[in-house]
Amino acid sequence: MTKTGVVLLAHSSRNLQEARRLLEEISYRVKARLNPTVAVIGVVIQLNHPDLAEAVNTLIGQGAKRIIIMPYCLFEGIGPLNGIVKPIESIKRVHPNTEFVLTSTLGIDETLVDPVIKRMVETTPELFLRQDAAEVQLTPGEIESRSMEIIESLLPPLECSDKEREVIKRIVHAAGDFQTAGLVRFHPRAVPAGIIAIRNGKPIFTDVKMLATGINRRLAEDNGCSVCCVIDNPEVARRAQLEGTTRSAASVRYLGNRLNGAIVAIGNAPTALLALLDLIDSENVIPALVVGMPVGFVKARESKEGLMERDVPYITIEGNRGGSAMAVAAVNALMKLVRER
Repeated sequence: MTKTGVVLLAHSSRNLQEARRLLEEISYRVKARLNPTVAVIGVVIQLNHPDLAEAVNTLIGQGAKRIIIMPYCLFEGIGPLNGIVKPIESIKRVHPNTEFVLTSTLGIDETLVDPVIKRMVETTPELFLRQDAAEVQLTPGEIESRSMEIIESLLPPLECSDKEREVIKRIVHAAGDFQTAGLVRFHPRAVPAGIIAIRNGKPIFTDVKMLATGINRRLAEDNGCSVCCVIDNPEVARRAQLEGTTRSAASVRYLGNRLNGAIVAIGNAPTALLALLDLIDSENVIPALVVGMPVGFVKARESKEGLMERDVPYITIEGNRGGSAMAVAAVNALMKLVRER
């Protein structure tokens, strides 16, 4: 990966010292979420040191070949940030061998609404209405429909098909997090392959019972799809003990060739997805679709990256995020697409 540095570029306030302190704290927190090799420097426009050029020189001195400049403000063209393009162009001419990337401002982001509401509630709680009876008495169908309308209105532009967008909306709904939308990844054949498998009544295998429980059984039965989780099978427990692995991984190995042509949904255990990748490589087991969304910090990201390297239809979520609820949402979304057709 290209050695990268980040500059957080903020406008100031009347209290320059406090502005600097807050920006240093934000820079520290941003760095904690990035690859450990990435350096982050905060620059307050009105302060002399470090200025933008000095921050860039520092990062390049640390080996950065790419500099990400992030205007840490809500709107384009605000105050001193209005004229940052020309200075950046000048810096580019001084460092022609360095790649510079200017991001957009914070702008409108659903995740910024909660802090606004929180501050208002702290001072003026009387501004916020309680739910009226009509809201409380909404049916499950009405709640789902309204949720989809809200998600559609707030979903950012995405490079995906209409059917993939429907799947993403269901995953966002399950996650309660719009940032998840930009992390969903599809194999080019994923949605068509999943729809065909459901229409042909192929079985759906899951890594854990929670995922199996969440799948819409009525829709599955309408298409003749069985839903199966073998994690409680005594043979699986024996295999896991002998192999020194998780029961989720042992269940995948136990199923073996039964996974050919099936939908495999993994929402909990990275070891299950790694075991499936091993079957794909060593025994040529080819599921119709893999919904690979294990969650966590140990091998979750790596297992999903491995899945995306295989030419097997998949739907996954980059990074450490995932979980049974999101895997359920993806499977149910496909079944709803089949029903609508």
